[in-house]
Amino acid sequence: MRLRDIKTKGHLIFGTLLAILALCIAIPASAQKTYIVCVGLNVYDNGENPLPCSSNDARGIAHFFNNHKNTDVFMLLDSNATRSHILKVLKQQFAKAGPKDEIIFAYSGHGFDGGISCYDTKNVVWSTEVQDIMRASKAGRKVMFMNACHSGSFKKKNPNRQRDYKSNKSDVMLFMSSRADEYSWERTDMKYSYFFNNLLKGLMGNADANNDNKVTARELFNYVYTGVLSDTRQVQHPQMFGKFPDNMVIVDLN
Repeated sequence: MRLRDIKTKGHLIFGTLLAILALCIAIPASAQKTYIVCVGLNVYDNGENPLPCSSNDARGIAHFFNNHKNTDVFMLLDSNATRSHILKVLKQQFAKAGPKDEIIFAYSGHGFDGGISCYDTKNVVWSTEVQDIMRASKAGRKVMFMNACHSGSFKKKNPNRQRDYKSNKSDVMLFMSSRADEYSWERTDMKYSYFFNNLLKGLMGNADANNDNKVTARELFNYVYTGVLSDTRQVQHPQMFGKFPDNMVIVDLN
């Protein structure tokens, strides 16, 4: 075999290896284990402003992830969802995660500019508290699903900014049900809120636009945004913020 032939074959092999490496880099691997905390609040200790769908929102997310392998799900509903309990569970669950794992916080209930309500209504949980806990986790992938009025204010920076997709540099992917100046809607005859109804459908595979059995951040945003906008007649605009690749895998359906 001539030297030129050896070099040519070497270049072909090297080129193939580069192509495989590029493919691996382009498609982030699925998480090794996913730790989820789901909070749903239909009722509050002061008896005011009950919600019809929030507890079911949390149950729906918990049920979905319980049916997947390598998940650890903790759910807090109504009277169990006090400020102290929410923060304690978030710290305990997310401290378990390693660099190859994923953490998810899902909340549905009342919200306000910069925070969420708890069952003990004299207390609140601020967005900075939740994000600090999530950032402290060693997890390689961090996701927040938030259904609450004014949930877009959780990004903290520039609450009046109109861009809907990725407008801050947090390492937590914040997927919020509405803009900072909007309400998040649900009806008494619905099982899930508009946001979680579309979110659950998207996670189950409806958002998988390229049919690779993986739902990515971009696919999920596009599906949920379009669905909520249509269902609410253009009055509710889901938001997604954070520093992460568009093709970050949120759930692997394999």
